[in-house]
Amino acid sequence: MNREFKPNVNLMKAFNSQVMLINDISGSENGMNLIGAGADGPPIHTHPEQEEHFKVVSGQLEVYKKDKWHTLKEGDEIFIPKQTAHTYRSRHTEDCIFEYKLTPNRHFSEMMQSFEKLQNEGKLKGKGLSSIIYLAMTFKKYKEEVKSVVPPAFVISAMAGIGKLFGFKI
Repeated sequence: MNREFKPNVNLMKAFNSQVMLINDISGSENGMNLIGAGADGPPIHTHPEQEEHFKVVSGQLEVYKKDKWHTLKEGDEIFIPKQTAHTYRSRHTEDCIFEYKLTPNRHFSEMMQSFEKLQNEGKLKGKGLSSIIYLAMTFKKYKEEVKSVVPPAFVISAMAGIGKLFGFKI
């Protein structure tokens, strides 16, 4: 893949990252991600039906897989089997760009676009209660793509239920 980075999903305010959705590899969802220097990535999660592969293009990336952090440098790769708890972060002074590939093809790219829409509408803005509710509702809608580990899935389900009860819309 290794292309010039041209993001088409901007999640910098909510998830400290920008994503370039490409989806040009048959049977998978793929693209590139830029995570800002010193930033945390998404909550620890699993993909119930997809395996994931990361390859660092520039900078350094720390990847949590199962119960251990791995530091990846330019050219390094890591494979995450489906149903494996993981996340990523940048603890370095420069931004990191990495390629990702999720197999098989499902609705991950659609989920990322949903997060961007919520962010653009001002519904994802930090760690406030309403932001957590919108995040939980999106996780619940895309439960075949992502399942939260921290916080636990039952918390996500409860928060999504509260959102529905109070008329939150995603």
